[in-house]
Amino acid sequence: MTQSLHENASPRRRHRRRTALVLVGALIASGAVGLPAQAAVIDPAAYYQIVSRHSGKAVAIAGQSSADGAVVEQRTRADVAGQQFQFVDAGSGHHKLRARHSGKVVDVASASTANGANVVQWTDNGGTNQQFRVTDTDSGYVKLINRNSGKALDVRDQSTADGARLSQYTDTGAVNQQWQLVRVGAAPAPKYAGYLFSYFTGEGSSTGEQVYFALSQGNDPTRWRQLNSGRPVLTSAIGTRGVRDPFIIRSPQGGKFYQIATDLRMYGNGNWDQVQRTGSKSLVVWESTDLVNWSVPRLARVSPDTAGNTWAPEAYYDETLGQFVVFWASKLYSPNDPNHTGNTYNRMMYATTPDFRTFSAAQVWVDKGYSTIDSTLAKHNGTYYRFTKDERGTSQSPCGKFVLAEKSATILNRDYSFVTDCIGNNAIRQGEGPLVFKSNTEERWYMFIDEYGGRGYVPFTTTDLNTRQWTPLSGYTMPGRPRHGTVLPVTQAEYDRLLQRWA
Repeated sequence: MTQSLHENASPRRRHRRRTALVLVGALIASGAVGLPAQAAVIDPAAYYQIVSRHSGKAVAIAGQSSADGAVVEQRTRADVAGQQFQFVDAGSGHHKLRARHSGKVVDVASASTANGANVVQWTDNGGTNQQFRVTDTDSGYVKLINRNSGKALDVRDQSTADGARLSQYTDTGAVNQQWQLVRVGAAPAPKYAGYLFSYFTGEGSSTGEQVYFALSQGNDPTRWRQLNSGRPVLTSAIGTRGVRDPFIIRSPQGGKFYQIATDLRMYGNGNWDQVQRTGSKSLVVWESTDLVNWSVPRLARVSPDTAGNTWAPEAYYDETLGQFVVFWASKLYSPNDPNHTGNTYNRMMYATTPDFRTFSAAQVWVDKGYSTIDSTLAKHNGTYYRFTKDERGTSQSPCGKFVLAEKSATILNRDYSFVTDCIGNNAIRQGEGPLVFKSNTEERWYMFIDEYGGRGYVPFTTTDLNTRQWTPLSGYTMPGRPRHGTVLPVTQAEYDRLLQRWA
């Protein structure tokens, strides 16, 4: 930067009448990748954070300096004036980006037109190197194109680090040149940008009992796209060499995901009685730090010798215990019946683990005197809501083969209170494998129930977990015919990685 270039710039323009620039962009938090986003309006009286698509970090003035020449960088988002900018009309569709803390504007150093030129803050002198055009992208973000050079505001070297400098570079459309405009003081953008769906497809093909992925269309959990061209993402060559009922959980400490599944292959077998007498006593476990790169699968034994099967494992992190509670269904046989020849029923079992490698001894969690399987949990306002498949036939109970809802103040309570039963019987013939998750954008929950022998998953919704009323949805798009799995909320960075890897 040389002082003379700024002193010799054209005089500051007279302030023009306020205008509002309509653009597609500020609602990228909806995550509608590849779809038109809603139009939003830049308010010239408001301040905005300018958030990088590729890193999730905000444009910032280094050290919140008020000096001419202070570096413009990216920094983890914080409620500070050095990350807040006003879009000031500069005429002809261009804007100046005025820092709230200093009153100075974002400037391409020395009015350079070169790739890699530094971006700094400088006193507003009306130069075209201090003016940017806000340009929409087809994915809902915006690009900021410098008027002097025609080049895009860019995070240097596509860095994700705090302190990475901003520069200008030829417009390539890369994600380090795309920005979300977040109005300061507005309702915060959703923490999550979409949902990952992990599932299997059934025993009707040689690859159906493996793990498949799909992504929602942004934060719409009723619209899905298959990943990896509809082929399995994870496969197992251990244990029975088949996996069903995959379940993903995010570690509360961050930085790790666990995926667990039933070790069961029914393709070419079909003997449901036998696999509940002499089936696997282990879970299949994968680990990942980014949802894209996964460890090789391993077997983790959780069931006792008296168990005949280990079905549909799920997990929930309990803050009181400081561990994960893992639960699954097993038929338990008498210790005096080592060959498991007697008659019995499925109970819900549980064990605790800090790392999905070492587990406490299995204990009974749900024993109703008849078979129950496929429990799943949701927690809201300090209450655990448990949803379980009633395995009885319809001749034994009118609510057999549908979903039972219960609640408790503690996760390992043996006596959850009744909420409702027969969930699903107004819309499906029979159901199992319920999965429940909260909306990323509103106070609403979704339950997908697997209509086995029929359509696969069918979605229901409610605004109150403590209710009988689960309304079936219509007009939804599932990724093929998914069977028992998980829906996991994902951040924008996670969403983009999954798309890049498997789209």
